[in-house]
Amino acid sequence: MSAHQAAPARWSVAVFGRNEAARIGACLRAIARAGREAGPDVALHVTVLLNGTTDGSPALAATALRAAGLEGAVYEVPHPDKSHALNLFLHALRPPAALYVCIDAYAEIWPDSLNRLAARLERQPEALAAAAVPSSGRSAAALRQGMLRHSGLHGSLFALRAAFVERLAAAGLRLPVGLYRGDGLLGSFLLHDLDAAQGGWEGWRIAVEPAASWTTPRWQPWRWQDLRRHLHRLVRQGRGRLESAALRSLIYAEGFAGLPADADAMLRDWIAADPRARRPRPWRDPFAWLALARLRHAAPPCPDSLRPRLVLRSEAACGRSA
Repeated sequence: MSAHQAAPARWSVAVFGRNEAARIGACLRAIARAGREAGPDVALHVTVLLNGTTDGSPALAATALRAAGLEGAVYEVPHPDKSHALNLFLHALRPPAALYVCIDAYAEIWPDSLNRLAARLERQPEALAAAAVPSSGRSAAALRQGMLRHSGLHGSLFALRAAFVERLAAAGLRLPVGLYRGDGLLGSFLLHDLDAAQGGWEGWRIAVEPAASWTTPRWQPWRWQDLRRHLHRLVRQGRGRLESAALRSLIYAEGFAGLPADADAMLRDWIAADPRARRPRPWRDPFAWLALARLRHAAPPCPDSLRPRLVLRSEAACGRSA
């Protein structure tokens, strides 16, 4: 590289998943295509964080990362929790970068999505993040319209400015371990500009880019694996409704600094403070009731299960997608 030639901008991509052996290869190949679309002025680094996985996807992710020519690393975390994985990435495992992108391992991003998100942030310099919109699935149209009306993050694909990530890390803000709606809380960090008391709630802080999206596998209700996943998701969504109520009462009383380390403990304490009003009833919200039943038997994760284990570190020959 000559003295007058600038080094390529580095974009750091984090991929989060659990038991995505069937999709992780397609996810990483799509990221490599998006890197090529970004051109020679961009170098990608990809960090794969697989939490609680039991299907052999760490080895498959390592193979796919090398085959795609991507620079990056694959980590395995025993505890099955995306919020904890997000904490690990944002506070410990992220490399220096100009832009941080988060992607779910089941998603296959459109080839121009990374460019679209980066360009949106260039056009909207006041925004702290750029969010892609869903384009597949039965609820995609409604979610898309909702995001365009009221800014927010969809966990499958979004980008964060490096300056915001560095401020979040310096403030020591972490998502409670076990929080189902971790992406939603991260969106609240953004919309409040890390200050729940004085920051206000400003939609322009998340720029929603309708030209950036991803595809996901079609859900087949007659397949037992798909049906089981769907039922599990309904219970987690029930838990999410409880979490949202608990977080609102906590954040606006104590600010983000008052967030607990553990989401299970947060929910137990919130319900215990007013059990008659806050405990879900099975005939009103059966999935929230099931989530609470699971919570009663949940044990806190052991420290060893929270530690990431490096599976692969890949140094691409050119430092960018090949």
